[in-house]
Amino acid sequence: MRTRLTNCEVVDPGTGERYWGWVEWEGGVIRGVGRTVPGLGDPSGDGGAEAIDGRGHLLAPSFVDLYADFCEPGFEYREDVASGSAAAAAGGYTAVSVRPDTEPACDGEDTARFVMEAGRKAGRVEVLPIGAITRKLAGEAMADIGEMAAAGVRAVGEADRWVARTGLLRHGLEYAGNFGLTAFLTGEDPALVEGTAHEGLVSTVRGLKASPVAAEEVAVARHVALAELTRTPVHLLKLTSAAGVRILREARARGVPVTASAAALHLVLDENAVAGYDPMTKVWPPLRSAEDRKALVEAVADGAIDAVVSDHCPRGIEDKELEFDLAVPGASTIETTFALLNRLVLAGELPLTAALRALAVGPRGVLGLPGGSIAPGRPADLVLLDRAVEWEVTPAALASRGKNTPFLGKTLVGRPVMTIRGGEATFDRLRAAR
Repeated sequence: MRTRLTNCEVVDPGTGERYWGWVEWEGGVIRGVGRTVPGLGDPSGDGGAEAIDGRGHLLAPSFVDLYADFCEPGFEYREDVASGSAAAAAGGYTAVSVRPDTEPACDGEDTARFVMEAGRKAGRVEVLPIGAITRKLAGEAMADIGEMAAAGVRAVGEADRWVARTGLLRHGLEYAGNFGLTAFLTGEDPALVEGTAHEGLVSTVRGLKASPVAAEEVAVARHVALAELTRTPVHLLKLTSAAGVRILREARARGVPVTASAAALHLVLDENAVAGYDPMTKVWPPLRSAEDRKALVEAVADGAIDAVVSDHCPRGIEDKELEFDLAVPGASTIETTFALLNRLVLAGELPLTAALRALAVGPRGVLGLPGGSIAPGRPADLVLLDRAVEWEVTPAALASRGKNTPFLGKTLVGRPVMTIRGGEATFDRLRAAR
């Protein structure tokens, strides 16, 4: 059946086009686009398509998340693939890469297929497991990378763990490259880390155990060197510092096959957020200085940072209702990521097209996924966004089982109202409100 979404502002972040118009799709593929004027709808429609009134909202390619924790198998009390998928669809996503640090770890074909099948059963988003580089994420022996690649895994990584044996990591990257996979690497050298606050004025005054920027700088430099050596594409997950951005820019200028992302919270919060010892603000890597935050936003704006990840990490009450140093890092963020970037757009810090590019175009490029553009012949993977709506972040407002967010009880501006995957609505606040 043909469906036509009318009366909306269409934004294609890949081309920079922005116009008032309509989009029509059938069989999961966009069949046509057209331009009109606000409030006029689509005077050329022949009446043969199901019509959806976009009510003046903004239509963009759907979002892809490169790094989230759906916790299954093993930690379903925090989240499972079904609840995580529902939260992702509510956040505007149609594909999500999920971390391998489950129980058992995603270090072989069986677990990878289990996660993908759970995603298919949930039916909301394409769930893409990140395969482990080492068995059980122990950093001692290589995982079954070839088997996971054959099962459909597109990327490998060690979640938030540090592989101490650089030689083993090198061989893991070489092996992954042979199968056309990308290596997702996070970075802090643990030898320099004492805690999960940024080493700066706030941690010193508040007496918090801290991590210096140098811990990230050393890790990022190592990962860039390995990418240059092996020529395997490396994605630097969750950069937090101006130093990390500098190394990234230098590497890309030399032609090293590296891409990078920043987490949404690191773009809107800095070290001052932890001054009140709120465990909800405890994330890994830590929130850095105001200057670091500014450098990250600038890198997203000019495209040096390819993607913004949610770094969705649901935690239980028992993990967070502790003093800051004892609390477990992590925040539930997949449903608020767009609103956080919209805050930067409304403040004039980030162009709208850059924000959408980092959510929809850059992540697809990293994983080699289709879509990311609104044009005939492209997948009908879309998100309709209300950029002006104010909403309070409450436990009831979140589909995720994780309610651990520093924005709980606060008002955010902007949220998805409809998510469309393959031409079918996987989340629909627009028509549910009728």
